[in-house]
Amino acid sequence: MKKMIFSLLALSASVFICEADSITSTPSPAVTNKPLTVTISCSNMGSEVYCYTWCESVDDSYQLPWNWDGVNSQKFRMTGSDGQYSITIEDIASFYQLSSTQLSSLTKLGFIAKTKTGAQTSDLFVDVVCARDAYSGGEGTVASPYILKTSDDLKELLANPADWAADSYFVMDSDIDATGLSSAIGTASTPFAANFDCRGHSITGLNLRGTTLGSATGLFGDVKGATIKNLGVVNGHVEGTTFVGMLVGRLESGTVERCFTTGTVVGTSICVGGLVGENIAGLVSDCYSGATVENLDDYATGGLAGKNSGTIRNTYAAGDVTGHDYVGGLVGANYGSVSNSVALNRIITAPHDFVARFGGNNNTRNSGSGNLSWDEIGTGRGTWTSHGDHASTQPANDLKDNTKFESLTGWDFDNIWEWRTDMSKEFPALRNLENQKTPLSEEYYVSITGVESLQQNGLLTVGPNPTNGPLSITAEAGVGEFAMFSLDGGVMVAGSAHGASEVSIDISNAVSGLYILKVTDGNAKTSVFKIIKK
Repeated sequence: MKKMIFSLLALSASVFICEADSITSTPSPAVTNKPLTVTISCSNMGSEVYCYTWCESVDDSYQLPWNWDGVNSQKFRMTGSDGQYSITIEDIASFYQLSSTQLSSLTKLGFIAKTKTGAQTSDLFVDVVCARDAYSGGEGTVASPYILKTSDDLKELLANPADWAADSYFVMDSDIDATGLSSAIGTASTPFAANFDCRGHSITGLNLRGTTLGSATGLFGDVKGATIKNLGVVNGHVEGTTFVGMLVGRLESGTVERCFTTGTVVGTSICVGGLVGENIAGLVSDCYSGATVENLDDYATGGLAGKNSGTIRNTYAAGDVTGHDYVGGLVGANYGSVSNSVALNRIITAPHDFVARFGGNNNTRNSGSGNLSWDEIGTGRGTWTSHGDHASTQPANDLKDNTKFESLTGWDFDNIWEWRTDMSKEFPALRNLENQKTPLSEEYYVSITGVESLQQNGLLTVGPNPTNGPLSITAEAGVGEFAMFSLDGGVMVAGSAHGASEVSIDISNAVSGLYILKVTDGNAKTSVFKIIKK
C-alpha cells in the first residue's frame, strides 16, 4: 500500500504521515469467524479519524474493496482520541466482501488511520488465521460456542491457548473423563479468560500434579476475567505446591458460579482450597466443595478457598481440612469479602493458633457477614483457640431443615439451589447439576438423628450415653463388628461380637469429649452413633 499512499501525497502538500507506535488486535491473531477489534497508537490526530483497511493477502494478492476517500464515512469512523484509535469489525467476511474461498485464504489485513485533512499513519498489519474445525463442533462465538463432549475435546482445549481468549465461548454437552489431561488449563503468562458454561455436566477422572513453585494447579490453573459456571468436578485428585484448587488454582479475576467439587486437594506451600486455591479479585458465588484438603507445610488452607482477597458469597464447604497455619473450614486466610456462607466440615486440624471452624483469621482485614458454621466441627488440636473466625455457630438440627436453612442463609432455593436427598440423607444441592451426592459427613447426620438407629430387622441400641466408661451394645439381629473413633479419625477400640446379642466395651481411659461408634449387626446393617464421654 505504500506505493499508493505516496502517489496520493503528490497530490497535496498538506498530507503528512504519522509513524504509528503500534497496532494491536483482539483476538491476536485475528480469526476469520470472530469479531475483530483493532487499536492503533500514534500521534494525536484529533477526534475525527477514519480507518482505511484492506486485505493485504488473500491467496497471496491484494483485495481493495473501496477507494481512499470512500472510507470517510460512519462505517469506517474510529473511536478514541489523543493518539489511541479503535475500530471493530463484527464479521470479517461481510465487511471485506469476501467469498468463502477468499476467506479461507486470508492471512493478513492492512490498516491506516487517517483524517479528512490528510494526516495518516503508515501501513500497519494484523495477521489472520482461518477458523478451524475444532472440538465437537461450534465456532467459539456467542451464537455458536465450541462444543466439548469428549476427553479429546478437553485435551484440545489444553493444547490451544489461543482459544483461552476472552472472546471464546464454550459449552459442555456431556460429562467428560479428564483422565488424560496432563496439566492445568491456563498459565500465569496465558491465563484462561474464556466463557465456559458446562450446562450442569461434570468432569470426572481429573488427576493432576503440579511441581513448579509459584505455578497454579487445578482443572483451570490461572484464570483472568473468565466466566466458569454450571460445572461439577467429581472425585478429582489435584496435587501442587502453591495456589492449588480442584477447580481453579489462582482466580485473578472473573466469575465462578454454580460449581461444586469433590475428591482430594493436596498442596505443599501457600493457598490451597477445595474449590479455589487463591481468589485475588474474582467472584465465587453459589458453589460448594466436599473435597478433602491438605497442606501441611505452609499458609492459607480452606475447605472452599485457601486465600480470598475477592468476593465469596452463598457457598459451603464440607470436607476435612488439614493445614499448617491460617486454616479454616471455608477459607484459610480472608482479606476480602465472604458472606452468607456455611462451614459444615467434619474436622479442622492445624498445629498453630490461626485455625477455626470457618476462617483462619479474624482481624480487621477479614470482611464477613451472615456466615455460619456447624457447632460440632471437630478440632484436631484438642481445643479451639481464640484466634480465627468461627462465624455464627449453629447445631445440625437448625441446619438440616430446608426452610430453616433457607432462612438462615438467604439463598435462592427457587432458581439456584434445591434440597436434594442422597441415600435418605438431605443436603443443599445446586439445581439442574448432575452427579451430586451428599458431601456431608456421617458424623453430621448422626448429630441430627440422635443416639439410636432403627434397622430393617430390629432395633440396635447403645447406652448409657453420655457415659463415664462402660458402654453396652445390643441388637436383635446380633452384634457383629464394632469400632469407636475420635473425631480426627483415630481408632479408640474395635472388635467383633460374632453375633452375640449384647457386648460391652470400656472407654473409661478415653479423654472426655465426642466420639463416633460404628456397629454392624448380624444382617450386615451398619449404624453410626455419637457417643459422649463424660
